[in-house]
Order: sequence, then structure tokens, then C-alpha cells
Amino acid sequence: MEHLQQLLTDLECISLADISAIPEANQHVIAERLEQLQDALKEALVCDE
Repeated sequence: MEHLQQLLTDLECISLADISAIPEANQHVIAERLEQLQDALKEALVCDE
């Protein structure tokens, strides 16, 4: 679980500036999927406690 917590921390460090560096056509999809992954990781980490 330690690796999942680190992954969540790393994902939370991704900023809108980082996302804006990728092609505009993909920005919305990437931002949405990152948010979904963060939510799923948070849920998994809470369920493990």
C-alpha cells in the first residue's frame, strides 16, 4: 500500500500547467482520467485502513 500512497501523492503534484504542456486535444481527457485515478486510489486506501 505504501507504493499506492506514493503514487497518489505524485499524481496530486501534477498541475494544470503540466497538463497544458500536452496537446490541447488531449488535455481534457488526461485531466479527467487523472482525477478518476486519484479518486479510485483514495477510495482503495481508505478501504484498506
